[in-house]
Amino acid sequence: MADSKQRHVIADMRSGMNSYDAPWAIKDTECVDAPNVDFYKSRCGRKRGGMAAITTTGITTTGVISSVFRHVPGTDETAAELWAVDDAATPIINRLAGGTTWAAPTLKDAPTGNGWDVTAGSINGKLALAYKSAQARMHFWDGSTVRRGGLIASAGGPSAANTGAGAYPAVIRYYRTRWTVQSGGVTIRRSEPSPSTAFTPSGTGTAARVTRQTLIDEGETHWELEASTDAITFYNLGAIAAGTSTFDDSALTTTYSTYTLSDLTGKYTLQKPYKFVATDQNRLLGFGSYTATDKQSRIEISAVIGSADLSDEERVDTSQVNSYIDLDENDSGSATGLAGPVLGSFFAFKERQVWQLTATGSTSQPFRQDAISKSIGAISHYAITRGEDAIGNAAIYWMSHRGPYRWSLAGLEYLGRNIESWILGGDATINLSATKVVARTIFHPDKRQVWFWWATGSSNDPNQGFMFDVQTSGWTRIPTGDKLANVRCATLFATTIAASMSRDLKPHVGQTGAANRLWKTDTGTDDNGTTFQAYILSKASEPGGPGFYGEVGESTLLAKASPGVMVSITVTRDFGAETVPGSANLSPLPDEGSASRVMRVLGGSALNGVQFIQFQLGDAAPVSNTWLFDRLITPYQQHQPVAV
Repeated sequence: MADSKQRHVIADMRSGMNSYDAPWAIKDTECVDAPNVDFYKSRCGRKRGGMAAITTTGITTTGVISSVFRHVPGTDETAAELWAVDDAATPIINRLAGGTTWAAPTLKDAPTGNGWDVTAGSINGKLALAYKSAQARMHFWDGSTVRRGGLIASAGGPSAANTGAGAYPAVIRYYRTRWTVQSGGVTIRRSEPSPSTAFTPSGTGTAARVTRQTLIDEGETHWELEASTDAITFYNLGAIAAGTSTFDDSALTTTYSTYTLSDLTGKYTLQKPYKFVATDQNRLLGFGSYTATDKQSRIEISAVIGSADLSDEERVDTSQVNSYIDLDENDSGSATGLAGPVLGSFFAFKERQVWQLTATGSTSQPFRQDAISKSIGAISHYAITRGEDAIGNAAIYWMSHRGPYRWSLAGLEYLGRNIESWILGGDATINLSATKVVARTIFHPDKRQVWFWWATGSSNDPNQGFMFDVQTSGWTRIPTGDKLANVRCATLFATTIAASMSRDLKPHVGQTGAANRLWKTDTGTDDNGTTFQAYILSKASEPGGPGFYGEVGESTLLAKASPGVMVSITVTRDFGAETVPGSANLSPLPDEGSASRVMRVLGGSALNGVQFIQFQLGDAAPVSNTWLFDRLITPYQQHQPVAV
């Protein structure tokens, strides 16, 4: 006799969580909840990967890892370096390069700000480091030390005096100096000029002896002497080794013009102590400043690398008209981040604004600025990440005070509707007053996922996480209390750390549970020894149809074979009126051999007299395991109508 029951099939929940609508009103491809789950290569969910601690041999940090970033000093991806900053009172910076042993790089100036505020960018083989210090300067790792960017000019001019006996003409002239760094006889850095000093020889000497100022202690190897007859047009009389403090000028002032014309004042302007940096297109862009009197909504643009071959990424050429962009100073909150390039543009964020900076190809105006939004901004620099959209076009994702957004070829998109209750209240509320880190974001390229973390309640660090599947637009979550939810910083880095770093990348995070927790994600079946629970809670369906009672039989699960893994199902009637547990072992049976998939009846999962039914499928409790679900089939039958 034929079975009169119908079959309810759950075969696709890749649209992810929807906690915004009522459980019965969501789409058939959505689910109510999905903690510690993603939909990578699975239509009905898979348990996320775990985490494992990476090497900390030799590390000298003593606090929670608060900023972490990847630096590639050239074109060889296997030479990538991992940098970390902790939250000690004086933040400690460490570097992992060419092996498995950390070391503390030599710093010219120690950080004085927060370890979680450090930003960085690789450019021209160097690592640009933006952090607060006692010096109002940018800093660069040049392969040997973290030093100040550029060279500072002396505050006063050189001194001059008569020397020797003779008839050197008593003609007034003006002297000034610049500091330089040479390598192999080639000048690679130069300062702005010092103030000039006027001097008239006595007429009875053989030369004017010029004495340089005190060394600036910034790695200078030489000083250049410049001379002028009118204090306007200067000529470079030559470079003198820094260890030699004097130069005798015996040239007639009428011959000064035969020397090399000095560079324009402003060509080697020092960069501000930027809060945020972004690099590409042979430029470094800096946004905001740790000097309170500087314009805080100004973006400065470095010289183009190759334009003078004098550490162009470390200088701002203010002799040109447009070396900066101002973005509504004193309006819409403070600067919060800078990112790019995405489709050839950089993006500048304030608390309530987003600006697109598009390259023009013009040296006089290198970028055009366009406001994308004057109501939505980003919470912080590290709450912004570059990624891709569903078809592979470049995109940028960020967390605003109202939730997650994306900009791509499709324009500005709000992504957070289905999880608003976890941001604006209901299940949780984002803590915009967190005193450490409000939110972090990273793109996982191999899985086409964007991972978001943010602080909730009274937490001063992110304590819950969400994963956004770029291809399906589905959300899953990482519950508060799980190790992966408590993340202060994140970056992509080599899956295998060795003398030659692997080219495949996974998110690496600074976990807030203790000092020096640098963990690689998406690996193993627990969080560095701590188990976690994963499950999927389905949509509420009506087995009897609207207005009818119904019954459901025992469900059958199609899943990836997983030796030793036991999964559970909880069938819930009428939104909690009754629950029935079931379970299944995903180990292949002897007669199934090496089958890659198994079909299992979830015994004990039948219910009768129901109007609405939901299925919670996954772990019954925290456990170290892995599973992947393909389909859930449940027989059902209509019964009598519900009495009115």
